[in-house]
Amino acid sequence: MITYLTVALVGFASAFQPFLPAEAYLLGVTVTTGAAPVLVGLAAAAGQTVGKAVVFLASRGLVRWSFVRRLVDRPRPTKPPSAFRRRMSAFVALLDRPRWSAAMLLLSAVVGIPPLIATTIYAARTPMRLPVFVVLTLVGRSIRFVVLALAPALVMT
Repeated sequence: MITYLTVALVGFASAFQPFLPAEAYLLGVTVTTGAAPVLVGLAAAAGQTVGKAVVFLASRGLVRWSFVRRLVDRPRPTKPPSAFRRRMSAFVALLDRPRWSAAMLLLSAVVGIPPLIATTIYAARTPMRLPVFVVLTLVGRSIRFVVLALAPALVMT
């Protein structure tokens, strides 16, 4: 029981610090203890989802601060946009649609590209609701961490 709680706490901490990979800890726990790999993966996913929800909510609150709002809304110098900037603007406009932002979040939670921390902060500026964010992140991270936790058993047998 303490193993699963520790894995969840490491998952929670890794939600804030990208240099503390939960994946490495997850593999270490799976290899060195007799803990059930599926439960270890689910505990890590639950811990990291709670942490990402905190980041999501903090990002939403940050945008509402008046001094940050003034920085974001200040007028920019007008110059003709480059072709790259036009393509990126079109891509960002596409991601503002709920189904595309949900798909990007799920992809990020499973694969890790783009990094989930960046996707979390981006999702906070969209109209995505917290329960949708939590479910997508939990499903994606569960898939990722359970597959990783089961991997050593495939190699070591």
